[in-house]
Amino acid sequence: MLQRGLFDRARLRLAGWYVVFLGVILLVLDVGVVSIMGSALESRVDDELQHKAAQASAAIVYVAGASGIDRNDLASDPSWSDVSLYATTASGSVLTGSSPYATVLPDRKALGNGLAGRAGFTTVIRSTEPFIVYTRPVYRSAGGTARVDAVVQVARSARTLVDAGTSLISLLLGATLVALVLAFVAGLWLADKALEPIRVNLLNQKDFVSDASHELRTPVTVIRAAAESILRPKEKASPRVQQLAQDIISETAQLAKMVENLATLAQADSRVRLRRDPVELAALLDEAGASGQLLAAARGVELRAEIDVDGVVRGDEVRLRQLIAILLDNAYRFSSPGQPVVLRAATADGRLRVTVSDSGPGIPAEELPRIFNRFYRGADQRQHEGSGLGLAIARWIVQEHGGTITVRSQVGVGTEFTVEVPLAQ
Repeated sequence: MLQRGLFDRARLRLAGWYVVFLGVILLVLDVGVVSIMGSALESRVDDELQHKAAQASAAIVYVAGASGIDRNDLASDPSWSDVSLYATTASGSVLTGSSPYATVLPDRKALGNGLAGRAGFTTVIRSTEPFIVYTRPVYRSAGGTARVDAVVQVARSARTLVDAGTSLISLLLGATLVALVLAFVAGLWLADKALEPIRVNLLNQKDFVSDASHELRTPVTVIRAAAESILRPKEKASPRVQQLAQDIISETAQLAKMVENLATLAQADSRVRLRRDPVELAALLDEAGASGQLLAAARGVELRAEIDVDGVVRGDEVRLRQLIAILLDNAYRFSSPGQPVVLRAATADGRLRVTVSDSGPGIPAEELPRIFNRFYRGADQRQHEGSGLGLAIARWIVQEHGGTITVRSQVGVGTEFTVEVPLAQ
């Protein structure tokens, strides 16, 4: 399967972002609904308490210069059953104190505001239960001047508001949760549909690369054989022809290496699992160092090998050798004749650590994040041989062995690649 894990992660990310955005929208809507409904319920209770306060104020009667309250007007209204009432004169005489909720009224602070002529709502907490209190001054005209003659307070439990708000929040959260679950399922389906054309295109691309690399091997081999035959005739060809034949051999060798690298990357894209055999590190690094010495001598570069390893890794010995060869070849290509390339290998803390460093021109910092991309070649690298596939293959080999590969570089100083792979238990 073509990069199945990559597509699965992409599907999950797309569906996840879809759910996140939808969740934010639903959360804003839920907060808005709760706020609007809470304000509407609170406004309804406030209007009811204002009506009760007006009704109680109208029931105050004055007989023979004394104030009183006509309970008959209130007793006939059943809606007073859950409303507390407290009324007092400006002089402090209590007119009435009927209350289904003990110790709620009077609210002394609000009572003082009422005596000062200020009406308003307050909240009183009794035994963790909230009550809404409305205080209203009652005016009486005397000598053409209106003055506060009494104060009426009515109170009602806010438990209905709290219960209604709690029920509404629970309902909205439950509906939101169900919507998000459905949205996640739908998001996976939509993401799969959106990614399907990309999946097909990449699959076709992988097949093309695999087929092309396979088909190119034969003509490349034929071209190289033909060029080599020019250099081995009974009658020598002219120097110009010989030079052209040498160029053909050099370019076909480069092309053959590129074809081989393409075949390797096609294998990586197909998620082919590498072997998991026990590999003796001492033998592996010694052979890699010996092969590296031959290649270094051919390029006129000095290879210094500092190898102190012991243990076993589980992996593909051929690919691990290829990994070290890629790193050494990369260092050789960017080193001038006579410059040293250092191969260090050591085992510690259950891991194999291999570093390859050179004293070449270095890599600019802005290019470091992209050097492991396929076909990427920096501005300075284009003047050197290579296809830009080696480091991509190296990263794939390291990842398949459960390790990491990092790079440090400084322009004008050199570059160092570090590979760490876990040892076998």
